Amino acid sequence: MKNKINKQQLILEFVSVVFAVILALVLNGWRESSALNANLVKVEKSILKEVQRNDSLIRQSHTYRGDLLQKLYSNQNLLLAVSTSDLDFDVNNNSKLVDFFKTALLFGQKEYHTVQVVQEGGDRVLILDNSVFDLKLEAGTLQVLGLGNVELKIPDLNNQSWDLAKATGTITEMDIALVEKLGTVNALIETYLKTSESAVQLVYSGAQKGLMPVLEDLYNLESKIMKANSQLLEELD
Repeated sequence: MKNKINKQQLILEFVSVVFAVILALVLNGWRESSALNANLVKVEKSILKEVQRNDSLIRQSHTYRGDLLQKLYSNQNLLLAVSTSDLDFDVNNNSKLVDFFKTALLFGQKEYHTVQVVQEGGDRVLILDNSVFDLKLEAGTLQVLGLGNVELKIPDLNNQSWDLAKATGTITEMDIALVEKLGTVNALIETYLKTSESAVQLVYSGAQKGLMPVLEDLYNLESKIMKANSQLLEELD
């Protein structure tokens, strides 16, 4: 009889231990799931805030860059304007203009290796080393127009949501469509930032060659980012 009671107690204790272990595992899994869900909500809110901010900045930049490119395409980018009354020589004298531009420091350089003013029919162009600019005389003002003194106005974009989603593990819980769209935006911004670095280097070097293509690349990337942002925002709604 005593052995029978001991067996019953052992079975009861065994069942209790197994139940406790299972319950602990279930509770632990529930806590982990709850924590992951809470993180997922936080991360998605962070993504939404970041995308909305980036989208506002990129749209402003896109408008500015479009206007800048239009000025450059139509050769309306004014680099220098000097009233002829402030000059002590005849601006129709090309050799005098050459002497003037040797010391004008148009782009902050101390000197140019090559300075020329060339007459092309009724138009004149200014050559400074490897760069070429248009010279115009309008309403008593000597103007220099062309590609130069470009203000890039690169937007300060944040691109941390992708890394945050991976670091917290929430990326595995996200809808696949959201992950794909977030990845697309992340890749485009990475490309945009690298292209921006190239543009900055070209502007600081004062080189004309290669600047227009990189400005066009920035403009086109901004268009793609805006489109990708719109798709991502739709997914987050």
